[in-house]
Parts: sequence; C-alpha cells; structure tokens
Amino acid sequence: MRTIALLLLLLPLTLFGLPVHADDAFIDHGVATHAVESRGATVVHSGGKNLVICLNNDRSERGWMLVTDIDTGQSEQVHFPEGIGPILSMGAPFASYVSTRGRFYTGTGGTLLEFEPATMEWLYHGRPHPQAQAFIDYAFAEDAQGRIYAGTHPGCHLIRYDPQTRTSEDLGQLDPQEHYVSWLALDDAGWLYCGIGTARGNIVAYNTNTGEKRQIPDEAERTARGGWVFPSVDGKVYGTVAGKNWRLHNGVGEVIEPAQRGRERLTGVIGWKSRTGTFPDGRKLVYANLEDGWIDIEDPATGETKRIEFTYEAVGGMGFTSLAEGPDGKVYGSTCHPMRFVRFDPDTETMEDFGGVKDVGNFCAMAKSGDLLAAVSYSYGILHLYDPARPFTGGEGDAPNPWELGRWPQEVCRPRVCVAHPDGRHLLMAGYAAYGLAGGGLVIHDLQTGASELITHEHLIPSESTVTMTVLPDGDIVGGTDISAPGGGHPQSTEATLYIFDFAKREVAFRTNPVPGATFIRALTTGSDGRVYGVTRNAVFFVFDPRSREVVRTEDWSRFEQGADVVAGPDGMIYVLLDKAIVRVDPVTLTYDEPVAPPSRISYGGPVIDGRLYYSSDANLWSYRLGE
Repeated sequence: MRTIALLLLLLPLTLFGLPVHADDAFIDHGVATHAVESRGATVVHSGGKNLVICLNNDRSERGWMLVTDIDTGQSEQVHFPEGIGPILSMGAPFASYVSTRGRFYTGTGGTLLEFEPATMEWLYHGRPHPQAQAFIDYAFAEDAQGRIYAGTHPGCHLIRYDPQTRTSEDLGQLDPQEHYVSWLALDDAGWLYCGIGTARGNIVAYNTNTGEKRQIPDEAERTARGGWVFPSVDGKVYGTVAGKNWRLHNGVGEVIEPAQRGRERLTGVIGWKSRTGTFPDGRKLVYANLEDGWIDIEDPATGETKRIEFTYEAVGGMGFTSLAEGPDGKVYGSTCHPMRFVRFDPDTETMEDFGGVKDVGNFCAMAKSGDLLAAVSYSYGILHLYDPARPFTGGEGDAPNPWELGRWPQEVCRPRVCVAHPDGRHLLMAGYAAYGLAGGGLVIHDLQTGASELITHEHLIPSESTVTMTVLPDGDIVGGTDISAPGGGHPQSTEATLYIFDFAKREVAFRTNPVPGATFIRALTTGSDGRVYGVTRNAVFFVFDPRSREVVRTEDWSRFEQGADVVAGPDGMIYVLLDKAIVRVDPVTLTYDEPVAPPSRISYGGPVIDGRLYYSSDANLWSYRLGE
C-alpha cells in the first residue's frame, strides 16, 4: 500500500521545527510485515481447565496474551491491564513462570504481572524496581512460602513478590557491574542461587530468610560469560561458573565433577523460546505456533495429535534493522523480533514478506555483490549470500537460499556492517563480539577461493567494534567504531575511532578520534572526491580527508537528535540522515541546504533507486525524492 505523505501547502507549516515539503517528496510505502512474534508458550492446569498460554511481541496499544482451552478448543485474547503495552523489544516477555498454585507470572518492560487462569483475571501488576527493563531468560523461582522471585535487567537486582499480600519488594543489587540475572534456583535450606553474567560470570547465593548474600566464585576466578544454576531433586542446586562445576547448598559452594550433578527438578519457569509443556493427565503441548495460529496437542494414551487453530487481533509490524538495493533493482530489508526478510518493488509498489531464515535473529546489514545479495546476521555471526533469481527457502533444504559462507559467533556475534569490495572478489563483515565481550572482529571472505580471514579487535582497534565501513578509491577501507559492548560487556575505551585499513597488507595504517567525546560513529560513505563523510550517533557530521589524514569539517546537528546514515547521492551530493532531518551537503563547498524534516523519525538509511532515497521509520519503509 502506498500512502503519500501530503504535507500540505506552503510555509510556515513545520514539523520538528523545520519547513516541510509538499506533494510526493516523501512517500510512506507501508509496513514491511504484520507478523507477530511468539514470546513463549506454556501449559497451565487451573480451575479444572487445561490451558495453553501464548505470549507475544506486538505493537498493539495494550499488551496481550492468548489463552486456549485444549478441551473446548476455544481461545481468548486476554489483554494486559490498562496502560501495559505495547510490548516491544526489551519490553517483550523474556521469562515467565507457572507457580505451584497454578498462577501465571510474566514481565513486560520491567512490570511484573500475576494472572489467575481459573478466573481469567489479573491479580497484580507493578514495578518492583523502577529501573528494570526486563526479567530475562529463566530468572524466576518460588520458595516454600509461595513467594515469587525474579531477576532484573540491566541493574542486576533481585525482587520478591508475595501473592498473599500482593506486594513486591526490591531485595537489592546482586552484582554492581553485571547486567544479566539469567538463572534462579532454590535449595531446600532456603537459599536462592542466582546465575549472573555476562562480562564476568558469577553465582550469588541469597538467604531468603535473612537477606544475607554470598558470592560463590572467588573474584579472581571470574571469567566472561554467565553463571548457570538449576535445582535438583536431591534438594541441592548445581551450577557452572568460572570454568568449574558446583554443588550448592545452605549458601556454600563445593567444586565437583560434571558426573556428580544431581537430576534436575523441573519448575514452572519458561524462557521466551519455550513452546512445549505437559499437562497433569499426560497430554503434551507439542508446539505452539502463534505466528501461524495453531497449537498441537499430543495424547500419549491414544497416540493422536490434535491441532487447534485460533485467530487474534494484532497490529504486528516489527522495525527494520537493515535496507539495501538488490541486484534486481529492488529494495531488500530485514526486521527483527520476529525476523522477516522482505522485498519492495519500486515499479509495482508491492511489498513481499518471504518469512524468516534458519538460525537468524535478523539481517543486521546487507550489500549488493554482483548478481547476489550478501547479508550478515545475529546472533551466530553468519555471512550469507542470497540469489534473487532462485526460490527463497529460508536457508533450509538441499539447495538453501540464502546460504551460509561462514560463522563467527564469538568474534562477530552482532554484525553491523557488510561491504562488497569493488574488486568483485571480497566480502567484508564486522560488528560486536559475543555476550560479555568488548571488541568485535573483521571478517574478509574470498568469493573465488571460499577462504575467510578473521582479524580480531586486537589487530584493529583494541576493545572497540567496527560498526561502519566505506571503501576508498584505492581499495583501502575506512572503518568507524563504537566503544560500547552490547550484551553485558564492559567498555574499555572513551572515544570512537576512525581508522584506515590497508587492504593489501591487512593492517591498520592510521587511526584518529574524529569527533572529541563521540563514542559511536554511526555511518560513513565515500564521496566522488575521495573524501570520507561521516556522522556520529550524537549527530555530529564530519568530513575526513584520507590524503592529508585530517578532519577538515565538523558540524553539530544534535538538535535533530541522533545520526542515522550518510549516503552519497547519484547527483554528487552527500545526504545526511538524522532522526528528525535530512541535510544535503555540497562536497565542493561543504555548505549545506536548509535541513528538511521527514514526516516521522528516521531509523535506518537505505539505497538510492531511481532518484529516491529509501529509509525506514521504525516498521515503515519510506522514500524521499532527492533534489528537493
């Protein structure tokens, strides 16, 4: 569907404080996909009913979940309490819990919710810790008194909720440096063990009666990644941290061999990828497919599997994470949560949703490579190729399309940039390292030989991650970094780096900090004059001359909030995309026109096709006619 953004007549009409343009300067091409992501499913037996609860990630004004009675086949869309939602990104449920009383607990955006399936009503909602953004992984537990515990992200706090009094309390911070409480497990002595990560794994024991806290591993032993714990049928808790296996009881840890672990005691905790469960009568939830609207229930007594179909009202429409022009002249994009690979045809103005791709959280960046499209994905750090001339298979089957060229889950877990080198032979990808680590690598893949080279951050810019790259006329690479370490790592640098990478020698030839105080270089492009044009996340535009190796111009556009992209137009002009403006820069004079306001915020930049610059505004694909 094409919606023309009619910005009406003449000045003084303004948007974001800027003049806006009339007619079809800006066109909203619509939402890429209406898919809704499942955020966990589980089974509940309550009030004589056998129920399946499905959580989701959606853009509805209020969050909701779907409750299906497997005996009647009826489903009910139960909305969260007023004011809770939409449940997007970190606000979506990550961890949930079914208590021994049959009540259901989940979290959305730091809000803890209690649901009574027997009466289909919400009993409680509140924020036990004001800075909490989520309750993640498997961080729920229940003590002998029926009190519910959960761990918060990113502050690493432990909270407790009492169903009897319907009150919650913050029990304090478990680790002052870490961001993830991913696992909770109780022993039979009243001690709760908390698996923590990810930069320096930890297990902290908490006495649920006295409030005493004890760190299990020695400080010097702690290493990257997280601590893991689980409750056992023998009343103890077992875990792994700092490369050791532990038996945990009464607040004390004992190092053991893996074979000495006890058998896990199952609890009601589920993660956001859980889709199964078993009812008291033995029937099983084989799988819950919220996206396609069905659940399968298996009855072991008869060997039969019954499919229950359902419908629901949802907004859907997840945000773009990358855009690129394909070899067929069409716009390709990726969303996340859920991942969908989409294509927009500028000639027919139609959007096609191909679906998801195996082992892919999202395509973080894409680039045209001859007759193919290269893409890089989270969270396994995969480099892919896609052939638009062949059927899309989602990476499945004997002839997958797209297909993999390699994986680097440790060094480039979260790719952010993909470049097809103009030599026609090499692909480059770079980004952030795995959870808990600071400093991502650079991968160079040879399409002719199939060989790949990994250059670690120690040989690029130590402890920083390359998040944008552009190629100079001589074939060398200019990279820009981010100092942050998403996924719980601890940043080591203070300013983002711009560097020249000698492509023939495979080494950094020059480095500088182009914008004092900037921590994230968001985008780079090479102009027809050979100079590099960039923008930082805090919206400082800069021009770098690789010949003199000097920054020759900066301009602070932080009044338009954040930088989004920099694009070299076919007209020779440089277009700087900011949250609330598009600025055209003349590379000869380094002067710029009056910034133009887009109808809505810009999220990611994209390609220029037939004189229109494509970009995303959250879930919508937009284009802007150059030359305005």
